Amino acid sequence: MEEILYSIFGFLVAVGVLVTVHEWGHYAAARLVGVRVLKFSIGFGRSVWERSSGVDGTTYAIGIVPLGGYVKMLGEGTGDVLPGDAHRAFDKKPLWARAFIVSAGPVANLVLAVMIYWLVSLIGVVGLPPVVGSVQPDSVGKAAGFRIDDRILTVNAREVKTWGEHRLFMLSQVLAASPLHFEVAGNDEGKRRISVATSGLAEQMTGPALFEKMLGIQPRLPTIPAVVGDVVPDSPAALAGLVVGDHILAIEGHKITDWRELVQQISTRADQEVVIEIDRQGMRQQRVVRPKGAKVGGVTVGRIGIAVMDVGEIFGDLPKAQYSLFPALLNGLERTWLTTTVTLRMAYRMILRDIGSENLSGPITIGHFAGQSARVGLVPFLVFLALVSVSLGVLNLLPIPLLDGGHLLYLLIEGVTGRPLPEKVMLGAQVLGGGFLAILFSLAFYNDVTRLISL
Repeated sequence: MEEILYSIFGFLVAVGVLVTVHEWGHYAAARLVGVRVLKFSIGFGRSVWERSSGVDGTTYAIGIVPLGGYVKMLGEGTGDVLPGDAHRAFDKKPLWARAFIVSAGPVANLVLAVMIYWLVSLIGVVGLPPVVGSVQPDSVGKAAGFRIDDRILTVNAREVKTWGEHRLFMLSQVLAASPLHFEVAGNDEGKRRISVATSGLAEQMTGPALFEKMLGIQPRLPTIPAVVGDVVPDSPAALAGLVVGDHILAIEGHKITDWRELVQQISTRADQEVVIEIDRQGMRQQRVVRPKGAKVGGVTVGRIGIAVMDVGEIFGDLPKAQYSLFPALLNGLERTWLTTTVTLRMAYRMILRDIGSENLSGPITIGHFAGQSARVGLVPFLVFLALVSVSLGVLNLLPIPLLDGGHLLYLLIEGVTGRPLPEKVMLGAQVLGGGFLAILFSLAFYNDVTRLISL
């Protein structure tokens, strides 16, 4: 229930911010070139809140359906324009002014992304150390020469502070089939250069997990001691006599080195009696516990009702990718540019069917990730917000009727031919564009439902 509430809250906040910024871009541009704005609405349908103000009597509203918004201007669509107001009508403005108004919404989303990435770069993003923890056999990383305990120093001459710092840059390199050049330092302290040819890697793409899925290397994770931090009352652990502070040494004779290994061993022993060896204040003892079966992702796993100890000190020592004022701004500009190019390249490859359409996401997935990022903290939520803001801006600039990009295409044709497109042609294009967007949304929604069922 808590996860659902976080998802709803995160989705509403994200959509509210992104739509408001997008429509404000249109609104501000219209006001700047002297177009009268009749209505500024966040959301569609019947208004749940509405107020008129200003010399123009602009109506500001919040619609009941929070999946978009609109700015209604004088001279846009049907409705008579009085002769005295003609100079303030959208359709009477020169071509450049109309193009400025139409493009201002998507541009506002891109500017928002720059500002968010700038703020995130100033705050800093904590991540895992850039040290290789494992290398899968027969993987691209293994063939390239990665070894366990290698510390990644640079990628394409960029300094690496954390494991995921340059993930977006590397994803763009893969999509462009450009090589990745790593400088690493091994246990012998000697530096080595490792090059990875990325051609063909994009076909394996199921997400941005470059290291983990494409290269076959995993980061070294911090060691979390297998020490009981809390015991759930009446749980199998409580019934077996486990208490806070017990250090679990072995399960069924299998030596336990950290908390992750403890979880793995318990998970595979649902509804079985298990002998656990513990260290309690320097005294070795044995306890018999019967893990209770629980469904997780359709699979039955064992749970005994204990929680990990406070790991604040362990994770407090993790490195942070942080920048000063001007470098942070440059990083914000670059990350927005990289997100834009990656979005366009993935869309292009999806059209060519090089990448599966299962990568499309709809409102359910967006809501899920909004909630997940909000639960983790402010910085992850801001990064999510910037990513979706870029996606919204790029999507609206595509030359598809009903979108801002389609309107810009009409204006471009008008500029070339010297006259606007016939109304029948625009109407037919709107129908085709609406049909295409309906198919796209249906596919994204289908992917959402499929992911939801598989959880």
